[in-house]
Amino acid sequence: MLHRLRRFKHLVLDLPQQLRLAYCLVRDPRVPVAAKAGVAAALGLAVVPVVELPGGLPLVGDLDAVAVALLALRLFVAVCPSEVVAEQEQLIADRRSRFDEDVLAGERLALAIWERIRPGRPVVVEAA
Repeated sequence: MLHRLRRFKHLVLDLPQQLRLAYCLVRDPRVPVAAKAGVAAALGLAVVPVVELPGGLPLVGDLDAVAVALLALRLFVAVCPSEVVAEQEQLIADRRSRFDEDVLAGERLALAIWERIRPGRPVVVEAA
């Protein structure tokens, strides 16, 4: 039982890393379009499953979606050019990846929006 818990913990911790790598690979123009379409379809199937498991099995439906997503991501990485994967992994390790850039841009946008709508900010009324 303890072995299964360790494997589950490894899967849960591995999923965010695989998602980050897949995000960078999807944004890389050197990765074939067919591979990108395949991972999108597989992740779509994991998010919106075609077959629903019975409601009497708690967590099983969620676990199979996580397993399908992780399998799809690993297969996607496996079919990508190895030099592109290695380059993206290095960029992720250095925190210079496309993912990191996009997260930073999102943070800047969120802060700019917050500055405009934050409570207690004086309202400026323009004279007509």
